[in-house]
Amino acid sequence: MNISLLYEQISGQDALEWIGLLTGVIYVILATYEKPSCWIFGIISSGCIAWKSLTDYGLIADAGLQTFYIVIGVIGLWQWIKGQTDGLKKPVIISPWKQHLLVIVGCALMSWPLSWVLIHYADARYGYIDTLLTLLSVWATILLIRKDLHNWVYWILIDAVYVFLYWRSEGYLFALLIYW
Repeated sequence: MNISLLYEQISGQDALEWIGLLTGVIYVILATYEKPSCWIFGIISSGCIAWKSLTDYGLIADAGLQTFYIVIGVIGLWQWIKGQTDGLKKPVIISPWKQHLLVIVGCALMSWPLSWVLIHYADARYGYIDTLLTLLSVWATILLIRKDLHNWVYWILIDAVYVFLYWRSEGYLFALLIYW
């Protein structure tokens, strides 16, 4: 793909995609510094992505995931504020690898029947991979709220695949947001 074509495609994205991109970048920066306000920007970004995933990209499971993020963003904000009593931050934890293995296998197994439903009844574009990424993203979000250090490993791997899905679905700004 040449640069002029990339520029043309990115400039064709609408305002909702730009808002989703910018608030998503702010979310990541604030989350890196463990600022509870990150969740507000995450909620806005997720709302934008949910709408576009549902209406434009055919990523039905991801639209559901983004809706989940809106709800979990409120919970995350509350947990992080609650965890900062007496000026102390909620501590970072590390879960055992056995727990991660069980969750990954469980997500892979649950993806088959869920993706079948999405493919046959919701016309999902990338049924199995969209569903698997959605389930793993839910788990990674739980780890993030708990401040489990392993959440970053999940996000790096999940986001690498999501970049491909959004790019293939012509969601170029969201692909750039995830890549960033």
